[in-house]
Amino acid sequence: MLLLVGYGSRKAGLLDGLLTKGLSGLLLKVALPALIIDSMQKPFSASLLRESGVILLISLAVYACTIILAFLFSGLLAATPEERGVFSFVLIFSNVGFMGYPVVYTVFGEAGVFYAAVYNLPFNLLVLTLGVAIISTQKKGAPAVNWRMFANPAVGAVFFGFILFLFSIVLPGPLALAVNQLGLLTTPLSMLLVGSLLATMPVKSVFVNWRAYVVSLLRLLLFPLVVWVVLESLRLPEMLVGIPTVIAAMPAAVNSAVLAEQYDGNAALASQIVFLSTLLAVLSIPLVVGLL
Repeated sequence: MLLLVGYGSRKAGLLDGLLTKGLSGLLLKVALPALIIDSMQKPFSASLLRESGVILLISLAVYACTIILAFLFSGLLAATPEERGVFSFVLIFSNVGFMGYPVVYTVFGEAGVFYAAVYNLPFNLLVLTLGVAIISTQKKGAPAVNWRMFANPAVGAVFFGFILFLFSIVLPGPLALAVNQLGLLTTPLSMLLVGSLLATMPVKSVFVNWRAYVVSLLRLLLFPLVVWVVLESLRLPEMLVGIPTVIAAMPAAVNSAVLAEQYDGNAALASQIVFLSTLLAVLSIPLVVGLL
């Protein structure tokens, strides 16, 4: 319903491109980092530290397997190299920032955000290196790797929050309350923004592209199902199974269309899959969460 409010607000002119961009910055640079720091306000625990290391290893393993499966399935679809690049990108990278964290928080609470923050560290490394390389064409290559790619507020919040956790540092009352209140903006703000972004995407061409349906269903159902089956068979704790499964069940990352536009990829196709997968996620996410 929040997503629909965002969609309707954009269509009604209450949200425009400039305001949406500004609110996106507020979400990614203020609200989300606050949510991450707030989730890490926990007394130090050796078991929690150990499980953080385990979920980071799980993340690396999931991304490695996802990359292989993404290239495999993209190759099976009769498509141009440019289209296969988009298919591979959206299968590898899910919508972590706008939808992943809010859904994890809704399902698992602050404890889930703690694990999700650690789990998503490889995302920032891969999306700006491998991601750009596979979605771009020969006109523009992937950017050179440098530390500035990873110097974003969400990653900084993970490291800052983890230091607070390691030394059991508790924020002063007023500051802790402010951080908590800012973090609570994440879910409603993210849903409004996703709705606003969807309102700008072309609708007519989305529903006639059968490949967009195939890739969306792979992204939303098959990949999270594979993650859940494998991790469940290892008899891991609930959080270590649930967090990777929920993140894998998110729709295509919104920045797939942005990066495709920036690096001369197929931005129209990326936008179609973002729209369709986000729309279908309204139905698929409750199904996946039901497994947990």
